[in-house]
Amino acid sequence: MEENILPQEQQEYMAYKNWKDVINNLEKGIHDLDYVPDAFQSNNKVLICGAMIAFDKGLSNFLNTWYFYQKDLILLSEVTAQYRRYTKERMKIPFICTPHMLAKEMVIHQMSIPVSNDMIDQISCKNYLQEAVENMSVRYMDLGNGYSIAWCYYAYKYIKKLLLIAKPRCVVLWNEFYTFHTIFKGICQEMNIPLRYMEFGCIPGTICLEEYGQQGESLVTKKYKQFNKKIISSEEMEYADKVINYLFRTRLNRNKQPNAYIEYQKLTKYVSGRQTIVYIGQNDYEAGICPYSKKTRRDHSPIFEDTLEALEYLALMCIKNNWNLVFKPHPMMEILKHNEYQHLNSISVVSNVDINSVVDFADVIVTLFSQVAYISLIRNTPVVLMGYMQLTGKKCTYEVYKKHKIEKMLRKAVCIGYTKEQRKYFVKHVAQLLKYYLYDDLTKKEIQFGQKISSILI
Repeated sequence: MEENILPQEQQEYMAYKNWKDVINNLEKGIHDLDYVPDAFQSNNKVLICGAMIAFDKGLSNFLNTWYFYQKDLILLSEVTAQYRRYTKERMKIPFICTPHMLAKEMVIHQMSIPVSNDMIDQISCKNYLQEAVENMSVRYMDLGNGYSIAWCYYAYKYIKKLLLIAKPRCVVLWNEFYTFHTIFKGICQEMNIPLRYMEFGCIPGTICLEEYGQQGESLVTKKYKQFNKKIISSEEMEYADKVINYLFRTRLNRNKQPNAYIEYQKLTKYVSGRQTIVYIGQNDYEAGICPYSKKTRRDHSPIFEDTLEALEYLALMCIKNNWNLVFKPHPMMEILKHNEYQHLNSISVVSNVDINSVVDFADVIVTLFSQVAYISLIRNTPVVLMGYMQLTGKKCTYEVYKKHKIEKMLRKAVCIGYTKEQRKYFVKHVAQLLKYYLYDDLTKKEIQFGQKISSILI
């Protein structure tokens, strides 16, 4: 928290002495929807939802520019405290903020909330609410009894009332798989409100706006054969190659990287002379795999239920083949203190370092579907892909979707490496992404790439 936070903003964090204070905030938030700005009471708007102002990275400029071209945007800013003020200072789009207790990552740890029969009945009759409760309960390990049920119940009531008031013609969710948005998506589908999904693009310096879903649910993944046939000129191929070289040289990433680099001396189990496998984890709780289901297996991770299960399997493979195994957890998993991997004695763990240096250190990058796979290919390091994402079917990675075939595919990647053929297909894939799929994020770069924001039509 910043030192210059206004006193009333600082007091918000200390206002919850018991469960009644939590419920009061949630109920007040629902009541306050009766007084939303006029823009939210006009039908047929596009409602954008997310906590983007809390990790701005140029997003306020992107959204304001989009608003310049498409005036019927409204924003639900899922932030609290000083970020409400930042939303007001930075955003030109008409907005409201969620109640404090529905803001992103705002939970009261170790607080139990009594669960009413109405809450239980509401949750039990909708699968997406049950999934949201399970996701939240696992994500935050120290929630009190009933907290996740009460939170999801009030999130449902808040979202349903907002949609009934605003009657948007479309809802745009920043991150499809966040618990709050799981509920948002379920209600929108019940009310036949079209959805779009927004995130940082798989190519650094871009924004993605998808219709079908994110990662393994995206059009680029689900209909990869059709996407691979999209027409690209030789000039567009050359420009894509220029973009890749620019990203390699500048080390541009969707997140600002620490000024620290991986060092083999600090890797506890590293043995010189061995090939090094680096396994990249993802945020399991915002990746569409928690809870794990038939849909998850079909659309995201066909082999493993989570990052840890895959890591345990890879650890055995690396011992058998005399390879070093380095694990890079997702930063959010570390913030949430999910460090269950500590029982694995054969691996080295690295965090808070420049991801480019981690990729450069590896002989092979392995992941379920982390977007670091794109950084790896940009930096000419082979990728073994064990789950579904936009790189699926693009002929530029080593894809494996059966457990008994993983070891063979790892050996192949270690032996052959990143081939000229894979590089050629990657350049083609990037060219297609920039022409048909991704938007320029408008941040200052030596070269601009991606579709123009003026072409967004919803």
